Amino acid sequence: MKIIFNSIRVIDYINEKIHNINIPKTFNEYVVDLITHINSNENVRAYKTTSNSTEVISCVLNILSTISNENLSNEDCIIRKNDIIAQRLLRTEKEAQTRVSNMNINVKKGSLIQALIFDEFKNTYLYLLAKVEHSDFIDDYDFSFKTGFSKDKKTIWKSCLIDLCNPDADVFDVKVYSDTKAKYWSEKFLELEEVISDELNTVNAFKAIDNILSRNVKKDFKKDYTIIRNTFISYFKSNEHVDYKTMIDSVVGNYSPYELDETKFLNLKEKLYELPDKNKFDRQFNSVPNAINARIAKVYKVNTGIELKVKDGIPDLQDVIKAFQDTDGFRYLKIKITDKDTYECFK
Repeated sequence: MKIIFNSIRVIDYINEKIHNINIPKTFNEYVVDLITHINSNENVRAYKTTSNSTEVISCVLNILSTISNENLSNEDCIIRKNDIIAQRLLRTEKEAQTRVSNMNINVKKGSLIQALIFDEFKNTYLYLLAKVEHSDFIDDYDFSFKTGFSKDKKTIWKSCLIDLCNPDADVFDVKVYSDTKAKYWSEKFLELEEVISDELNTVNAFKAIDNILSRNVKKDFKKDYTIIRNTFISYFKSNEHVDYKTMIDSVVGNYSPYELDETKFLNLKEKLYELPDKNKFDRQFNSVPNAINARIAKVYKVNTGIELKVKDGIPDLQDVIKAFQDTDGFRYLKIKITDKDTYECFK
């Protein structure tokens, strides 16, 4: 992998300034590590450009068209295009901060790394855009306070890798990583659209999980099935941004099965982790709970003419609905009631 050029711009949206940092050639090693880190990240999401004339992609294509010449004017062109992209991010972050300021949320301040890379193995170009953390440290030479990057800690908040295998294309494939549900990076700054929408990701993810639970747990381990399924529903309903691995860890990572034996439980977790690749949904997306409402409801037969319908994810379901067998041998459900009228009907 060959770095054709790279640059760093500190994006200071509070003071409305961009600071250009001069970097030595040795910084190439950091950029290569950064690209490797991004390429190995399973949580990137597939996007595509809406055209080849939006501001960022047109700048990238102009930069690519200059690389065959090595005179000063071409170098000046690359710098100008880098600055235009950085200015666009500055404007986007100012707008994003205005939108969230009343919620006590701050857009993270950091630096924009840009790099044009030639992949010698694939014989193609890539363009990297990454917003990374700038951290303070004390220089051990003169003990002064300075700001910089950690060589080992790759704190990437947002990233983008544009595939430039066909510079004449109308649309380009893009890999995007974002650490939050905020769409200012992909939609406002990069002007990209998802290959798979949030709504379709939500439906496909829940459907795949529900199918795995139905096939592997429902028949022989009904209590575990009910609790695990309910917890997944609650997760989709209560989390705006879904990181798939984090969700699986949260739901089944520390779960103690009631009936499911250890071997089958470990096998279940393995199958759950594999679902995004097998069922073609992204590992990161914003949850759209309304999209799965029709799939959530479960109807349980209780007695002749009586059914129990669960329409949503219920926190601590096992404490809300309990089953027990009385000394007379009959089985009962004990349900915590919050509706006064319903209680009055049966007291």
